[in-house]
Amino acid sequence: MPHQELAMLLVFIAALVRGYTGFGFAAIAISGLSLIWPAQVSVPVILIIDAIGAIGMLSSAWKSADRTLLKHLSIGAIIGMPLGLTVLIQVPDPILKFIISIAILGMALWILFVRNLKIKASQWQTCGIGGISGAFTAAASVGGLPIVCYLLMTAHVAQVQRATMVIFLSGTDLISIGLMAGSGVVTYALLQPTLLLLIPAVIGVQGGQWLFHRKPPLSFRPIALPVLMLLSSTSLYFSSQVIFS
Repeated sequence: MPHQELAMLLVFIAALVRGYTGFGFAAIAISGLSLIWPAQVSVPVILIIDAIGAIGMLSSAWKSADRTLLKHLSIGAIIGMPLGLTVLIQVPDPILKFIISIAILGMALWILFVRNLKIKASQWQTCGIGGISGAFTAAASVGGLPIVCYLLMTAHVAQVQRATMVIFLSGTDLISIGLMAGSGVVTYALLQPTLLLLIPAVIGVQGGQWLFHRKPPLSFRPIALPVLMLLSSTSLYFSSQVIFS
């Protein structure tokens, strides 16, 4: 794969953010890798690495996760993931990158500007958001952002948000990988780029967790959002050049 050193740097930064905030790895990594790799390669590779990198976070996250919220999100995700996989397989690469970039940028802007809107989460709303997240996970490996947008409007504290996202996204990653393997998207050809990026990903997650336990964030907005918006805007620019030129 081309630009391997750049890919390793992008994944390390994304993993550092993930270890500290509980989310953002896939969105940041996909936004960056879309500049240099096809989406049909970067999406399954990042899903695999994301699932492996979260293993060390599961034990502590399970203690703080909201079980009811997790159950309802999972019900929706089971419905949404096959739809997202269909998009990944059928949509041409430049258009898929364009859609991914718009989705990431739009959700990042939502997280940035929506601060005081609060809702009382219902079972059906939570299932619906879980379905959207599942679809985004399978199509673009960015299922964490819809969950973040939703949880910011609820009364859950940051620690519960982080723990619930870690457990939920790990589960949807594993199921999406299984669906991709059954559909022929995950093949042995992905072994080399996966191994290449695994080491910086693991180091980054461990570093982020070390920072989290020593200085927990009151909010992850100032940390993850600038990186998300920069990379998604850059990816949006280059993908639009390919489509509309």
